[in-house]
Amino acid sequence: MITFKGQPDWTHVFGPRNRAVRWSPHSFSRKSIHGRWSWMKLRSNVRNLFHEYCSHSTIHGVSYIGSRRSILERFWWLVVFVLSIYGCGSLIHKVYNKWNNHPVIVTFDERPVPVWQIPFPAVTICPEAKIRADLMNFTDAFYRFAHPGPEDEELDQHSLDQLMAVLQLCNVFFYAIRYYTSLYAQAVSDLDVVSILDELSIPANETFAMCTINNKRCSHLFARTITDEGICFTYNGFSARDMFRSGVLHSEYGYLTETKRATNWSLEDGYTPGSPLSSHPFRAVGSGFGAGLQLQLMTANSDIEHHCREEQGFKVVLHPPNEYPLVSKKFVLLTLARDITIAVRPRIVRTSDELRSYSPERRQCFFNHERHLKFFLSYTQSNCELECLTNFTLEACGCVKFYMPRSEGTRLCHTADLECVLLAEMLLREQSADSHLVDPRRNQSDCNCMPACSSIDYDAEITQSMYNFQRTLDLRYRPILKSFLSYIYKKQITKLGIYFKEDQFFVSRRSELFGLTDFISNCGGILGLCMGVSLFSLVELLYYCCIRPVLLVRRAVGGGTQNIIVVRTGPEIRY
Repeated sequence: MITFKGQPDWTHVFGPRNRAVRWSPHSFSRKSIHGRWSWMKLRSNVRNLFHEYCSHSTIHGVSYIGSRRSILERFWWLVVFVLSIYGCGSLIHKVYNKWNNHPVIVTFDERPVPVWQIPFPAVTICPEAKIRADLMNFTDAFYRFAHPGPEDEELDQHSLDQLMAVLQLCNVFFYAIRYYTSLYAQAVSDLDVVSILDELSIPANETFAMCTINNKRCSHLFARTITDEGICFTYNGFSARDMFRSGVLHSEYGYLTETKRATNWSLEDGYTPGSPLSSHPFRAVGSGFGAGLQLQLMTANSDIEHHCREEQGFKVVLHPPNEYPLVSKKFVLLTLARDITIAVRPRIVRTSDELRSYSPERRQCFFNHERHLKFFLSYTQSNCELECLTNFTLEACGCVKFYMPRSEGTRLCHTADLECVLLAEMLLREQSADSHLVDPRRNQSDCNCMPACSSIDYDAEITQSMYNFQRTLDLRYRPILKSFLSYIYKKQITKLGIYFKEDQFFVSRRSELFGLTDFISNCGGILGLCMGVSLFSLVELLYYCCIRPVLLVRRAVGGGTQNIIVVRTGPEIRY
């Protein structure tokens, strides 16, 4: 027996069942004498835990590593196991890149869309003859200003203002010569460009000789629109209240004179169920030439001006009703004395609701509520680009051109500023292209003008032929309206027909190609194929890495104090 120091009559007995033990009420507590061995026990327990996991794990190859085999065999299986993990990591990394970078696919929808569920394109027509010859002779005014002769009178202020306003519509030739631009700088004045262009432009009743759709007259349905080509006329477009946000535009002049409100249609939702065919924007009742828009456009011979503009005829833009027309960006040029037909094929793109949770950068499009435009209510890529160009021009030149939306107090560019305006537009294109080359995933540099998630574009198939309108009208009207012929002989007439090519069109749909469920399934398949890992294997690993170690630590170092039983014995027994 072991005798305590200073107490020869007391003996420490290691168990109450020892035959030499007698219970005594005089017992006390003392810290365990095995505490110093706790870390050694912890290491032993961790080693035992590792062997236990290896022997019970469902992951392939782990049992060979933890078994009591030779070092060479265990090293072999350890190399195989590490290579398997590396292979799984590489494959999962590829799957992740596919899920993160290419989660969207564009496919055709299962059902075609009939034409009566699609708005007829908004048609913006801009005559190339910008001014009435009886109100202003551009060539004479420009020569008197830039190349005055000894007998030429100097232009008065009103004539000079008219010339400066019309020059804003002329070709780039007038801004490429330094001599001319220096003259414009000397003629700076506070121009009311839009009022002057309204005064000089050719009115609608002298532009539309005839307009029918569904056998109904439609000349009165064309509303004045201010574009980068001056005063144009738009059919089936939005009104200013539907196009622009309230309270942000200046009040000097209106950009649109359309009054009909769009109450039953939106770009993302389409027409509301049960809305009548007469809803604005207008929709065709079928396909073919007879169900389309038929026009006869005319220009007086005296109004054709070859100095300011090289092109002659009419520029036509087909665009969605909620999109503000940018004529110089995309147009169809109708030459004089031609019979032209445009067969329209809508290109419709929609986005499934499952992609709404994705960021715009991943799906590469904006829903209308995600991209706020300062001036426009509806987000389209074209509206965004126009607003971006406006902001860039204002920053570069300190002013904006007359057709650009602007707030109260924003300065309108003078004719002398147009050289800067053209350079700013070119610089913006170059910056956008450079930014896209550096990062192909970026869409439009600082403009951030990605496509709209719901969009409509109108692809056109154009055919044309000669149109000898004078001969035709002479044969038809000479017996009954001789006075009418004398009027017609002073005009150039172009025929135009716009119609849907087919009754139904397939819609392109952005949908989820590779979602979170697919990503998890692919990862599980890779892990199961290479290593036999399942969800239960991960739970098992979590158990052996977290729960079991905590229990072992508590047993090794968290036992606290132990009761020591002290008994009184007789004389010391020697063994």
